[in-house]
Amino acid sequence: MPFLELADGNKLFYRVEGEGTPVILLNGIMMTSEAWAFQRQDLAKKHMVIGHDFLGQGQSSQPSEGYSFSLHCEHLLKLMEELEIEEAHLIGASYGGEVGLLFAAAYPEKVKSLTGAAAVSEIHPLLEAMGRSWMAAAEMEKGEHFLRIVAPLIYSEKFFAERKEWFEGRIKAFASTVGPQWFRAFNGLMRAFMKLNLTHRLGDIKAPTLVVAGEEDILKPPKYSRIIAENVQDSRLEILPTGHAIPLENPAVFNKMVADFMAETES
Repeated sequence: MPFLELADGNKLFYRVEGEGTPVILLNGIMMTSEAWAFQRQDLAKKHMVIGHDFLGQGQSSQPSEGYSFSLHCEHLLKLMEELEIEEAHLIGASYGGEVGLLFAAAYPEKVKSLTGAAAVSEIHPLLEAMGRSWMAAAEMEKGEHFLRIVAPLIYSEKFFAERKEWFEGRIKAFASTVGPQWFRAFNGLMRAFMKLNLTHRLGDIKAPTLVVAGEEDILKPPKYSRIIAENVQDSRLEILPTGHAIPLENPAVFNKMVADFMAETES
């Protein structure tokens, strides 16, 4: 399994599938590169698809402190250099979408297009309160308790109704795989998120940008996506009938929308 060695001794796990124009998938805060399975399967038919776990996630190193969106962007730039990628499409979910926003603003020459699903550029009081509740839940360091607390803000009511057995299985799998270091790294990532303030940088984004919101997203409702779309010059806003986990809840529609959008930017 490939790892990118960082200057401070930490490592980033990454994976590459397919051939063609590079597409880089950027994880939500609780995701790993494996969580993009539905997207990799479709996109790798025509693209080189790169996934990686941010520092603090999955198979990457998980220090308790030292996270920032700027650092994630530096790591992404280093990964692109390692893979000799000059320019790529970026697709980010939530936290990953926010990394994508900052990266596109800081390194416009590296971004062919940007898709941000359920991302925000600023934090309003209710989102801050929900974020702090997640951090308090993580401090218990109990997998089942944590997921039962945070999940109602992630998925839509329809998804819960249709996937109840899947969700119970997900709880068991999650509880059996995470330990104290995961929760400490998660809260390190959350501390980075709680400092998020990117709206003033959105005007620096030059790449065509697809902004996708979930109509039933409780955590990061469509008002945040509208802020992004209104401030990124070359942007398009789409609202899907999902909760926060847009790529998981409706992968077929999401994948086609993103594939069509990327094809437009290449034509």
